[in-house]
Amino acid sequence: MSSIKVTRHSVCAADDQTNPLTLTIQAPGPESLEAFVARILSRNFLQFSSSHSIITGFASDQPIVKIHSDFSSGHRPEFLIAPDTSVEACLPNGLLEFVWAGSNNSFKPNPLRGSA
Repeated sequence: MSSIKVTRHSVCAADDQTNPLTLTIQAPGPESLEAFVARILSRNFLQFSSSHSIITGFASDQPIVKIHSDFSSGHRPEFLIAPDTSVEACLPNGLLEFVWAGSNNSFKPNPLRGSA
């Protein structure tokens, strides 16, 4: 896999007008999910607010990581699969989607069923 597309939901109306919602990251070779998430966080791609402080990363329809925002000390990943899983294994389609999931952050919201 030579590049991975990372997408995110906007945190507010102004966010989707001023900041990118898509990021393409080149994969230099074998890499762990933990290292890949660290690269995403180093680019300040994910945006947070006081009402949106946890965002969930999905591979297909499976949650694989949550990012918790602590506005004083930065962002903290919580891995839902082993952090040493290779990016190729957990993102076989080359896409990682960050969304504001339901209250328990365990499923990807569906416009037909809501995000409860």
